[in-house]
Amino acid sequence: MEGIFIGVLCLSGCLTFSTCLLHQYHFVSDKMNWTEAQSYCRETYTDLATIENTEEMKKLKDTVSAAGHSSKVWIGLYSRIDWKWSDGFNQSGAEYRSWKSPDPNYYKANELCVLQGSKYATWYDYYCHSKIPFVCYNGTLEDSDFVLVNTAKNWTEAQRHCREHYTDLATVRNDADREKIKNLIKPLKWASIGLYRDPQTYWSDGSNYSFSSWYQGHNKLGSMKVVCGVADLEKGGKSRLRSCKERKPFVCYSITTVKTLVKVRVKLQDSSVDLNDPAVKEQILKELQERLKEKGLSGVTLKWKEKADGKVFHKEEKGSDKKKKTEL
Repeated sequence: MEGIFIGVLCLSGCLTFSTCLLHQYHFVSDKMNWTEAQSYCRETYTDLATIENTEEMKKLKDTVSAAGHSSKVWIGLYSRIDWKWSDGFNQSGAEYRSWKSPDPNYYKANELCVLQGSKYATWYDYYCHSKIPFVCYNGTLEDSDFVLVNTAKNWTEAQRHCREHYTDLATVRNDADREKIKNLIKPLKWASIGLYRDPQTYWSDGSNYSFSSWYQGHNKLGSMKVVCGVADLEKGGKSRLRSCKERKPFVCYSITTVKTLVKVRVKLQDSSVDLNDPAVKEQILKELQERLKEKGLSGVTLKWKEKADGKVFHKEEKGSDKKKKTEL
């Protein structure tokens, strides 16, 4: 089928382009929890608002401001909070925590690792790239010794060091473990332990999470397993995380499409090829789609337009006005 586009111009057909534009945002003043807002948006529009660039951020802020609202609104952002131990421990004691309120507070949406303070033996979420001393353990969890490494390393470096020289970063299963570490790190202000989490941030519609504009303050997580996102108009539309159970107005989005009809003139090398064969038409669409991708055109859907006789391609008559034809 590689010869379809080589040869003499002889057949033509019509192709429809459907091109997605920027999201259209819709402010809903009714206060709902995040899940209710998501259901409403999916039933009425497309989904809760997804923001993929600064232009869309501005458009969302303008939409909400035009409606006279100037506070927090639900958007499609949400995050799963799944704290894990470096050594993979998930048995009895894996859920043990000793947070110092208001931690974990996910400050600047960038705190994914955990340290223990020396004074009260309480825990804080902190930046994984911060370089501080750390605590390893040696042996098995049932018969282990904690070891302080008084060398400043980031969390990943500390994990590597513990695994190379001991067993792993410290797993803390109970008050007794916590007190042992407290006594060990007394000369210091704090030290890293093995608790951490992945970002696990998503958009409701399944879009890739790439663009973000986080409020540079606290996002209180508490013991919640899932937290949901708002755009805070009082903070320039910056994203913040809240309990999904809170009731707030929200923003949905819909997608506007533009359809364009294009006349395609196809070159044939092999006259025995039937361009109206479904398999042939599908192959041509596939090749055209690849060419569009190579040109950097995304969000385009291609579809053949059939004439009254059910066919797409028809042989051109001699003397047809070739200037009116459009080639791809």
